[in-house]
Amino acid sequence: MGMGGRISYEFLMTFCVLTGFISHETATFSRRPTTLDDFKNSMLLFGHEIATDTAGINVEPAGFIKAAELYNWRLIHTVAATATPSGPVTGEAWTRCADAILDAARSEQPTIDGVLLGLHGAMATEDDFDAEGLLLSQLRALLGPDIPIAVTLDLHANVTDRMVANADILCAYRTYPHVDQIATVLRAADLLERTLQGEISPYTLVARRTMLTGLDHGRTTTENPMTQLLAEADVLEARDEKLLTISLCAGFRLTDLDQAGPSVTITSDGDDLAYAVMADHFMDYAWAQRHFDSNRYLSVDACMAELKTALPETRRTLSGPIVIADHADNPGAGAYGDSTFLLKGLLDSKITNAAFATIYDPHAVRQLTDAGTGAEVSLFIGGKTDPKFGPPLFVSGRVANITDGRYQMLGPYARGSWQNLGPLVVLNIAGIDVLIASHCVQITELETFTHAGIDPRVRDVIALKSMQHFRAAFEPIASQLLIVDCGALASEDISRLPYKNLRRPIYPLDLD
Repeated sequence: MGMGGRISYEFLMTFCVLTGFISHETATFSRRPTTLDDFKNSMLLFGHEIATDTAGINVEPAGFIKAAELYNWRLIHTVAATATPSGPVTGEAWTRCADAILDAARSEQPTIDGVLLGLHGAMATEDDFDAEGLLLSQLRALLGPDIPIAVTLDLHANVTDRMVANADILCAYRTYPHVDQIATVLRAADLLERTLQGEISPYTLVARRTMLTGLDHGRTTTENPMTQLLAEADVLEARDEKLLTISLCAGFRLTDLDQAGPSVTITSDGDDLAYAVMADHFMDYAWAQRHFDSNRYLSVDACMAELKTALPETRRTLSGPIVIADHADNPGAGAYGDSTFLLKGLLDSKITNAAFATIYDPHAVRQLTDAGTGAEVSLFIGGKTDPKFGPPLFVSGRVANITDGRYQMLGPYARGSWQNLGPLVVLNIAGIDVLIASHCVQITELETFTHAGIDPRVRDVIALKSMQHFRAAFEPIASQLLIVDCGALASEDISRLPYKNLRRPIYPLDLD
């Protein structure tokens, strides 16, 4: 382990810690690659600008800074990068992000005492579908076996053997919707500090089962196998001082990776067979509860039937909007965000006083922007990436508003961050305000609507492209939630996806 207690000109520093944040959930079945521009549209920061631009935001780099203040660390800031889930990350984007960490490790190697990284755990590049495992192995080769590496992970990480072999400490989120990014960093940082002080010698192991899905997709907003196991983890950690942390990951099923799927990692003070037995206990329960799903998925037709029943009786007495989540076309899972099936269902059902966010269609945005606010227009929208998931829809409407699509997120999911939908147009189509965006982004915030002059609280129906994260901001205002599976890329029906690398047989593709 590197020597601590170095002196800088300004502060007395105990340890020097290399930090970096790269987060991307990659749907390897997507035909839309994730480029450097996609990171720039979300977050792409380097070096000293990281501390300034992430201050006060609920993201991992802000947690690194809090940890440094708590433990008097000197931080080496490298990169803070995230992009909306999509297809494999291009070589250019990966090199730009990963090299920021690896180059710093090379140049600062003599001064580095420890490493604290924020990674997703389900990132894939065009050349390697286990991008985090690759990065950690390269970093370990540069720093040697004695520099402790602590990593935070998204709750939907596909934790691989290569990741475990090259990291000493793994800490995953414990909330979905994710609201504990900084808390997760601080848990990992505590263990890293104790390691640097020589108090503990962390050892991490992983367990899986022959399952691609499970743990109720990691949801923590209801009583389910995920929350039950997390509660048990809390009890076990409090009881055993050698048990440092337990991380449960639901995995990400749209990454065609051999070791994709739910897992548990246990980080303990030293290697002990008892923790392998404990990990098996957790995964045995996950396997036994593999069929549990707290969502009720509706087809578009079934959703419209429920709306027709609910709205005439309650339209004047709704305590809030009926919120519909277009689960299968969620950009947050790598779907294309331009499926038109749900929008067509709403229009055919003559639903009014509604708002829909978003249809990803930069070409339509340009057409509508050229037409101008107030213009009456007819055009095709959506369905341009892969029409089998919802073909282009011919509509007529009025351009109600045009914005730059940029706003600060004020909900609990990523409070303080700025979301960028690119140039955006609100097109009113027969009583539905449809937000058409230039960037493909999951809808998680009320500000998506309010920045465009729409108050979602007074609408009868709000439809949005999301799977679970929307709950943090929208569930408090909703009178009812409906989850729609329209059959798009992130559909619950994964049997049609052409897996080539996944271990087989596996649940639910081959096993009951």
